[in-house]
Formats: sequence, C-alpha cells, structure tokens
Amino acid sequence: MINLDNSRVLPDKTYWIFDVVDFAEKVLPEESLIGKLKLEKLNVKVREELRQENLYTDQWTFVRNFRGPTDPGLSRLLDKYQKLELFELEEIKNKTVRYKLTQKGKKFKQGYEKYFSIINPDFQSINYRVHTMLSKEINKSGKELVETSEEIQDMKKRLLGEKIP
Repeated sequence: MINLDNSRVLPDKTYWIFDVVDFAEKVLPEESLIGKLKLEKLNVKVREELRQENLYTDQWTFVRNFRGPTDPGLSRLLDKYQKLELFELEEIKNKTVRYKLTQKGKKFKQGYEKYFSIINPDFQSINYRVHTMLSKEINKSGKELVETSEEIQDMKKRLLGEKIP
C-alpha cells in the first residue's frame, strides 16, 4: 500500500497566480492588479516565499531577462485563462494590463482552496504566510519590487537565459 504524505501536497503556480490577483482585488483601491511587471515579480516573490520555507516541491522555473527573473509562458497561460473566462485582462493605454478574476475565476480559486484545505492540514498556514508577504509587497510597483527585493536582485545577477532552480 502506498502512503502519500498529503501534508506535502501543495498547489502549483496556477493557484498562486489566482491567489495574487484575488489578494490584490481585496486590498488595493483599484480592486485589481495593474502591471505585467508587478504580476511577474509578485509571482517570483510567492515562489521564493514557498521555497524559503521548503514548501515548494513543483517545477516552477524562471529565466532571467533584463528585468530579472520571469516565468516563461505566463502571458500565454493568462491568455488561456482569459479565453476560459477565468481572468479579465484589460490593456491600458497599450502599455500595461489590468488583471481581474471573473466570477467564474473566483469560484475556480475557491474550489482549489477547498480541495487543498481538505488534503493538506497545513495549507491555511501556508496561505497565511504568502498573504503576509503579499501584504508587505502588494502596494509596490513592479519597478519597486525589482529594486527592493534581495531575491530578485540576486536572480538578476545570474547569466542571461539561465534557468533559475
């Protein structure tokens, strides 16, 4: 008989993208997350928060570009979620994007949370840790996140194109 350690079962990066946008909608005055760079760097910060606590077990790699670590394929993934009517992506002045969850996206995220709360007794405390970090970072712009984050600065120093574990 196989004994799976459910306490190590965590959501993949998909859940955390939904969680970051949902968190932003709840705490920011614009009730959305604005900025491609901001979403990208908050994505990095979440991954690093999980990794620092040895909670990250999935493949979640980044590549380095001139703005630091980026998640290859994130834009395509968000486009797919928009087509599935889980996300609203609104382009603002051909410059940046406003990210919001649709009602369908919120229900999807709630289902994800319910599932992981049942199979992992530590999920709520892990989510709390991520939200604590987000509450410190969510009001910063993407540029500020790049400039003030030691993790991001360290990742920027690595060779261009190198995958960051």
